[in-house]
Amino acid sequence: SAKPAAARHAKKSPLPSTRRVAPVFGQADLIDENEPGLRGHASFYGHGFQGRKTATGEIFDVRLFTAASNRFPLGTMLAVRRVDNDRCAIVKVNDRMHPKHRKRIIDVSLGVAEYLNMVRAGVVFVSVAPLKKGSPDRSSATCRAAFEPEPESECASCGQQPKLPEFLPAFDG
Repeated sequence: SAKPAAARHAKKSPLPSTRRVAPVFGQADLIDENEPGLRGHASFYGHGFQGRKTATGEIFDVRLFTAASNRFPLGTMLAVRRVDNDRCAIVKVNDRMHPKHRKRIIDVSLGVAEYLNMVRAGVVFVSVAPLKKGSPDRSSATCRAAFEPEPESECASCGQQPKLPEFLPAFDG
């Protein structure tokens, strides 16, 4: 008694696992060897999450300039620049993205999406970089300064390339 073709090719559902597997992230490109940050896709989340607790314990508010990312530590202040229109916003990472969003590097709040003029598109290409230490304010100049190359070290004649920051996922438990 042979099984029907559909039954032979049906996928078996995996057994529930008790161990936690780290999510695999998709492609994110370094902007340039001398420029800090990443380039990739951004989406936004809004009213469906209004009032819910974020990964930091804060309550999500669609109007605040916040973001979810699996590539930067919680609490990081980031500059998010839309590549095609050069609009730049400063956000605070206060949440994590769903692991299935492997191609996206950041999900911004609706307020940020409106500011970046990305609501209609839904998903846009952005550059994302942590703010420089001691950044004075949340101005457009401060946002753009996050993408400027780091100044050369005093040991320029050492022949060593400056180390790029590693953006590894921070798993907060």
